[in-house]
Amino acid sequence: MAKTKGACVTVAKGGVGESGASAFLHHKVTSHHSKMMVLRCTDKSLCPNTGAVAMLIANGIPVAFGDITAVGSSIQHEAPAGTNVCAVIHTIPLFNDVLCIRLGELNVHLDECELVG
Repeated sequence: MAKTKGACVTVAKGGVGESGASAFLHHKVTSHHSKMMVLRCTDKSLCPNTGAVAMLIANGIPVAFGDITAVGSSIQHEAPAGTNVCAVIHTIPLFNDVLCIRLGELNVHLDECELVG
């Protein structure tokens, strides 16, 4: 069941790290009007030598990308009704000479939000 957060509803969840180097989320905007699609980092226990980048893709076209390593960081895109929105998240090495025993995990939520003016 979708979780409501104010004007937003979580429509997909995923993670990268020990669960795998990459994740793929998909959602179709089924309303009759545009929605703001927001991919946000909700929790992180990744080793400090690893970060994460993400991309939002609307109907096969990359529309937003960025570093989502920090908890609370996000990328977003306004998606018209009927748009297929995909999120691709991938771990990246930070080349900072930090060594860890465990990789840890980074969790993301894909939220569908009402456009508020």
